[in-house]
Amino acid sequence: MHINVEHFASGTRFGSLEEERGTLTQIVALAREFGANVGIVPGSEGNFASPQDFVELAHIGIDYFDAYPADAPAWVFAQTDLDIMMAAFHGANLHEFSGFEALNMTLCEASILPHEEYGKALSALDLARYAHLVSHLEVPVIVPSQKKIEPRDIPALQKTGVKGLLIGAIVTGREVESLGRATRSFTGT
Repeated sequence: MHINVEHFASGTRFGSLEEERGTLTQIVALAREFGANVGIVPGSEGNFASPQDFVELAHIGIDYFDAYPADAPAWVFAQTDLDIMMAAFHGANLHEFSGFEALNMTLCEASILPHEEYGKALSALDLARYAHLVSHLEVPVIVPSQKKIEPRDIPALQKTGVKGLLIGAIVTGREVESLGRATRSFTGT
């Protein structure tokens, strides 16, 4: 989920915590029915959630936040309300990035592909990029669907050492029906 941001891949604008509170609460309730953890992108540079927002997000039931390091203010590493997922990005210095583990990063989003590759089929080069990132980190690495990832790609992704897949608009589309269809194709239901 997102607040305070316009999402690049989908073109969707997400409002403030106050604007999105009802939707967030509903999504958390549904996720809990399935035992799922819930994360949030709390904004971008200059429009990031406040420390009080983090307290409220935890109260709603959000488990972790996910942000690009340049967007996240330093205080997020001192807060204890939400677990920390940092997004590795295209061109990131992986030796520097691994330093976030010392600051209590608990997950890493592998957002490492250049924007011009979004929506294309997953390639062998992408697998090598993910494996390289995994080799530099101890925390679980989660792959976002920057590419048009399909269920048949999962065994190859697993061989890279990544621990999860976060399917988004590139895979699911933007309609309720396509989201349900895509999700079922990955879960086998």
